[in-house]
Amino acid sequence: MKLDKRELSLQTMYLKHGLLPFQNIYTQQIIDKWNGLLDPIFHDRQSPETSYVYSDELVELGILDDVLNNKLLSAITVLDPCPILFQCHCFEIDWSQTTNQTHCDLLEGWHKDHRDPNIKSVYGCRPFSIYIYLNNVKETHEGAFEIIPGYATGPLESNLNYCNLKGRKGTCFLWNRDLYHRLHEKNGSTKQRILKLSVQTNGWAHSKAQLQEFHQARALLNNANPALSYLFGSHCNNNLAIQTIPFARKGQLPQIRPIDYSRKTHMPCKASVMFRRFKSKVDQALGF
Repeated sequence: MKLDKRELSLQTMYLKHGLLPFQNIYTQQIIDKWNGLLDPIFHDRQSPETSYVYSDELVELGILDDVLNNKLLSAITVLDPCPILFQCHCFEIDWSQTTNQTHCDLLEGWHKDHRDPNIKSVYGCRPFSIYIYLNNVKETHEGAFEIIPGYATGPLESNLNYCNLKGRKGTCFLWNRDLYHRLHEKNGSTKQRILKLSVQTNGWAHSKAQLQEFHQARALLNNANPALSYLFGSHCNNNLAIQTIPFARKGQLPQIRPIDYSRKTHMPCKASVMFRRFKSKVDQALGF
């Protein structure tokens, strides 16, 4: 499908920055509904480690029908008319039980996700992920997502401009997995809940399509929602990606919030990191 002016603008912005901060996709009421469905599951899965609700459970709860609304599907298909999920889950981090080790790391938590250099969409964009905050992240120390836009190939160093994404529950953004990113992990008293989708182009084999949760998701959908079934791999054997997702855009696109590049990276020296590691071990030994 040929892109119109607004769609082309969205695609151009993504290819330049690798980040699309969406605005007003989900109401507070819809997020409250999802949390009401997720609360008892996460309550039973409390753990010092990150807890997960998986894709088949999200399908069964009916949450993904709301998540993948016309606006989000339109944005996804502008970037790739043959999209397929390779990650789909909701996760919860209890910062009060998680040991923060990013300050003991030379890169301070900054990282890139695994990448296959061959995987690109019809329009040349790389695999991307989508985050939806299911709780308020109004301050950086509440687990704000941070990313260095437009910097997919260079080394990580100090004084690079980066974006700090805060917002109310329902905040949603799409980002290139090739970019350096991190969750700011410094709060010791809150829980954070995020719904995550990761998308690549159809026609490329990936092991996640064979996971039991994806099989179960497809079985639960039973093609009742053709677009969602496609995303879960109902056409995963279409190696040439000839058949596009069965979804027609109707001019509905999410509004894009301005990108704020106001922060600068600061990489610590090795001596500083060694001192932090030593202090962290002493603190743990003393029970701090």
